[in-house]
Amino acid sequence: MRDFIIQVIIIALLGYLLELFFPWWSVAIAAALGGAFLRSNANFWAGFLGIGMLWLVTAILIDFTSPAELATKVASIFMINKPILMIVTGLIGALVGGLASYTGSLVSWRRRDREIQ
Repeated sequence: MRDFIIQVIIIALLGYLLELFFPWWSVAIAAALGGAFLRSNANFWAGFLGIGMLWLVTAILIDFTSPAELATKVASIFMINKPILMIVTGLIGALVGGLASYTGSLVSWRRRDREIQ
C-alpha cells in the first residue's frame, strides 16, 4: 500500500511538472515512466488516481481563480452543468494516466535473446 501511495504522488508531481512545459499528453509520459520505474500491484489505479486527481484539482482551481466564465460557457456547449464538466475532465485525465501507467509497467528492460541462451 505504501508503494502504491508513493507511486500515485510521484506520477501526479511528474505530470504537473511536465504539463508546465509540454502539451496535455505529457501526463501520459509521466504515468508511463511512473509505471515503468515504480511498479506496484495496481499500476493502472496508480496512474488513474494520480493524473485524474491532478486534472480534477487543476480544473477546479482554474475555475475558482479565473474571473471569466469559461467553464460555464463550455458546459453550455456540451449541454451539461459545470460540476459534471469538471468530473468528465478528471475522468479523461484518469483514463489517460491509468492506461499509460499500465503500459509503462509492461515494459521489460531485459533483452529476450539473453533469456533463450
